[in-house]
Amino acid sequence: GETRVNLTQDVGFSTIQRKVGIGQRDWTATLVEQEFGSDEVARYNAALNGRGLIDYEEEIYGETGLITDTKISATGGSEKTKFYVGASLRDEEGIIKNTGYSRASIRANIDHQLTDRIKFTTSSNFVNSTTQRGFTGNENEGGLSMGYNMAFTRPWANLYPDEFGNYPDNPNAAGNMLLVRDRAINDEVINRYIQGASIDINLYETDQSFLKFKWNGGFDSYSLDTYVYVPEYHQAQRGLQNGFIGVGKNRIFNTNNQGFLVWDNYLSGGSLQLTSQVGYIYITFDRDLVYNQATQLIPGQTTLGQSGTQEFDQTLENVKEFGYFAQQELNYEDKIIGTLGVRADKSTLNADQNQFYYFPKASIALNVANFDFWNLDLFNQVKLRAAYGETGSSAVFGSLYTSFQAVNIGGSPGVSVGGLRGSDNLIPETASEFETGIDVTLLDNKLSFTATYYNRNINDLILQRALQPSTGFVLEVTNLADLQNQGLELALNANPVQNENFVWTSTTNFWFNRSEITRLDVPPFAPAGSGFGLSLGTAFIEEGEPVTQLKGTIDGEVVTVGDAEPDFQTSFLNNFTIFKNFDFSFLIHVKQGGSNLNLTTYLTDLARLTGDLDDPSGEERTSNPNTDRFIEDASYMRLREIALYYRLPESAVSVFNGAVNKIKIGASGRNLWTITPYTGYDPEVSAKGGTGLSTGLDVNPFPSTKQVYFHLALEF
Repeated sequence: GETRVNLTQDVGFSTIQRKVGIGQRDWTATLVEQEFGSDEVARYNAALNGRGLIDYEEEIYGETGLITDTKISATGGSEKTKFYVGASLRDEEGIIKNTGYSRASIRANIDHQLTDRIKFTTSSNFVNSTTQRGFTGNENEGGLSMGYNMAFTRPWANLYPDEFGNYPDNPNAAGNMLLVRDRAINDEVINRYIQGASIDINLYETDQSFLKFKWNGGFDSYSLDTYVYVPEYHQAQRGLQNGFIGVGKNRIFNTNNQGFLVWDNYLSGGSLQLTSQVGYIYITFDRDLVYNQATQLIPGQTTLGQSGTQEFDQTLENVKEFGYFAQQELNYEDKIIGTLGVRADKSTLNADQNQFYYFPKASIALNVANFDFWNLDLFNQVKLRAAYGETGSSAVFGSLYTSFQAVNIGGSPGVSVGGLRGSDNLIPETASEFETGIDVTLLDNKLSFTATYYNRNINDLILQRALQPSTGFVLEVTNLADLQNQGLELALNANPVQNENFVWTSTTNFWFNRSEITRLDVPPFAPAGSGFGLSLGTAFIEEGEPVTQLKGTIDGEVVTVGDAEPDFQTSFLNNFTIFKNFDFSFLIHVKQGGSNLNLTTYLTDLARLTGDLDDPSGEERTSNPNTDRFIEDASYMRLREIALYYRLPESAVSVFNGAVNKIKIGASGRNLWTITPYTGYDPEVSAKGGTGLSTGLDVNPFPSTKQVYFHLALEF
């Protein structure tokens, strides 16, 4: 068909969602002396007579980041060959100077009908991205986390460089966050190429049946290069590491291919359709992870070779997974729809690499409104459904084997046992899920309702457990628990108004989840990286309790102080088309309940810089010696998205004499406002980006942002 070209240009701006007011107390000389002693008053007065008090939160997080996003694509082809080619370029400036993200990508898809029986498809995608991360979060490398050092920096401490570019030491913390922002580097570059292909072959076909062979496969090749640089004149480096460089060179190559036969057969005059499938899947993962670091840098040098001490580490990973699957589907006049299937998998990540593990599945759906006895014309569809399925997940690479580490004994290289004890009986953790529900559509499809209940059990959960020092090891990975998740999901879709000049569609979703550790073969424990001990609060694995619980101490007793799982969540999406040319939409997200552990406040309390310390709330918190003083309600109502677009009428577009077919302009916003009792930067916080059990753990994160965009879309 005719080739179509689409071009879109987005320009936006990003700012911090909100500040928490670090250091913003009503300072007086009396208050300064009360908190920090008489010697600090002189520094405070000197600041008032000089530059004044400094809002470092505004200085570090107060940038307005420019965002540009350009996309161009072309589609077209002939009856036998169709193509899609697209490219995009995105650039985001961060709200911290010298942070940001850029991405360039190109994609090409080709569909070609080789013969009347053979169809070939190929897809290629290349992505280059660069991330300037900066240094935020918990302080693990002395004096680097801007948020951590800001939490202790008093607003009268002047950390700006002098006229020669020399940064002063931070008198209140281990690092000058302005130096880290301006001179330290924490960058990541990814080059990724994804290639896929598929082929469909009609092997046999009659009026009642056909046999088809399908194959698809491809590879995913990418390099991940990281570079970290801390100058030798950073105050925490002097006299110790004297500068630091870390260089990572990671090469990953993954492949997948799967093939299957599909037999479709129509019986009873076409009222009964049977679809049978059998096939295989084969996946490989190869990783070569190299990390080099250097210390004792030659002044002014930024390469590994210009250093006095160097270390390197290399990890090689190779994983192969193979499986068979078979499936039978049945469809009787769209009244009864059923599926039975099974999959058999084996993996080199399992202790017995040649053993197949079997994962069945089954489902049934009854379209009640399609049966002859149904005579309620109000309903367009009433579907009852139920399904059961199992999947497996193996441990991460390296969990099977006892680790070794390099040592030097008397000048000779050697190896010694590391901290991980291998496990020779690891099996995949198995997730089995049963769900049932109902789908209802009525009033000529103007109203629909969906309800789903699910019960998901994970058996033989793979976890790390700490070992007694007498074993000679630190930890072990093993199957030691069972986990249950139960929940309910509801959705209501409505089209209340639909006429020539006004169309309104609305979707409301409601959902919640409840979890419980139903088996634990070891005493209760806090998973590594899920907190900072019971005195400050931590996630805690305990039989009979939610996996999301937070444990701490109150009056010396270990108790549950919170739960990161919300009571429920709901969203409200509305789309309006007005006079055919205007499109307006908004999405509101509500989360009720759920606890966050706000350790950012813990740090600013230690430094006496929390903004509410002179208010009753701050006084109450600092007088409480128990863990629950940092547990906060993470409920919120958030305007997730809002957008307004205008499609220019044909009369306006015609001035381009056919060079342009369509023009659309618009504006949108994301996370523009949030109502929450939470006092941190964002109630949606996770110390490790959502991995593990770190959800709800707040430790000096990179603050969340809100964005405003302006849009232009052209079709040629």
